[in-house]
Amino acid sequence: MFRRLLAGALLLALTACAQGTHTPAGSVAVADFGSDVQHAARDRHQKRGAVRYGATAAATSANPRPDWCSYSATGNVACIQTATAVASAIGERVYANGGYSSGQTLSSPIANGGSFDGNQTVGNVGSVLRTLSAHLNDQTNILDYGAVAGTADSSTALGVAMAAAQANGSVVTIPYSTSGYMLGTAGSYTVKTPGEWDFRGNVISGPGIGTPNTGGGTLLSPYTNPWLITAYRKRIYDPAARPQLGNETTVAESVECLPNRANASNANTSRNWIACRYVGADTGSGGTSSTDISTEIENWVLNVSGNHGVGFEIDTNFNAAVTDGQWTTGLFLTGGGPAGTNVNSVALSIMHAAYDGTDLPWTTGISIRQATTMLEFQNTRAGETGYFQRGYDSAGITLWSVDKAGNLVSAGGATLASFLHAPSITINGTTFSTLATCSSSTLGQERTVTDSAVNTWGTTVIGGGTYSILAYCDGANWTVAAK
Repeated sequence: MFRRLLAGALLLALTACAQGTHTPAGSVAVADFGSDVQHAARDRHQKRGAVRYGATAAATSANPRPDWCSYSATGNVACIQTATAVASAIGERVYANGGYSSGQTLSSPIANGGSFDGNQTVGNVGSVLRTLSAHLNDQTNILDYGAVAGTADSSTALGVAMAAAQANGSVVTIPYSTSGYMLGTAGSYTVKTPGEWDFRGNVISGPGIGTPNTGGGTLLSPYTNPWLITAYRKRIYDPAARPQLGNETTVAESVECLPNRANASNANTSRNWIACRYVGADTGSGGTSSTDISTEIENWVLNVSGNHGVGFEIDTNFNAAVTDGQWTTGLFLTGGGPAGTNVNSVALSIMHAAYDGTDLPWTTGISIRQATTMLEFQNTRAGETGYFQRGYDSAGITLWSVDKAGNLVSAGGATLASFLHAPSITINGTTFSTLATCSSSTLGQERTVTDSAVNTWGTTVIGGGTYSILAYCDGANWTVAAK
């Protein structure tokens, strides 16, 4: 009997403390423990149970559960906790709904929904902790600034995103959408703004891209050629803004390879071919006389606006003697294809005209200096036909030509000496049997014959003799022109 009275008194004291005006550790009531904790009744003879609050947990748990026993189950007075112990246990807990805490360590949490303020630092990246916001700002995504795919105007979002990218030096990324994007404000972009854009192949329309179809493109177009539209990646550099220390040259971007060398890991250790850069394209098919489909691998533009410049420079520096017996080439134009696949083609085409199509020629088409052989032509097989050189007038009529047999034909009656501006001309000798058949197509040709049987001027040349004469084709026969 005495034991019951003592237990009831202790339980009543516990309940009174929990219901009082002073609630330690963040205004927590006994009701927060759940249905197993009950208010003590006025009847001291009625048993009321204190709760056993969860399973046993180690002291190092992130949110440990008190290992309290149940008085109602055991009848053990020691199971009844004091108000101080209850309040302390409550104060160290984080509410499952609507709770908050600071300085907590979360191990492998799963967060569904909600939001982060971006001030969380991210570890295991480099040696300096940066916030989540700082890491995300390394890339500028226009969706983060209010852009919307489709027909909604994203001009304002693009402008704010570009300003952010300018501030942190990041790439302006436009995530791909099948709906594309629309820029309704023409002034949302400056064509000479330095930066980098990743368009991801999006179809972007509206006044914000200018009028590339009339040479007034802006966002998607290079400022040096506003007729073009960039589909994927665009970069604008400003190397002139970088200070120089002396006589160096500032480059916007550099690509280089370390020296080539034998590689013992190769299957063929006696061969190691490399290339620092490869750019390729395929013209595809489907073009017709009425369907123009054109492909360029690279398009280089230099706008001369007052200062001189070089459109393309290739430096081949001889820093040591070549020991493998091969040729070193500054510019190599080559190719291939199935035999017999002949197309209209030009290996190197040089032209220049004004924007309206009127005459604006190069001062010099090709300038060759400091070369042992200035210009060299070579047949690759015997009997090869064609020309080493040909010249045309504006109507496409041949003015002069040098065929692959070495025959020079000049229109207008010019002498060879005056035509070539040379003090003398040497016509290499050949045997009569190797001469082309004299006909209307070879009329006027002259050749040195080293085995003529006759040497009288005007007589028909016959081979098999010992005379060296100058033979002339009169359209029917080779005749002696000089001896």
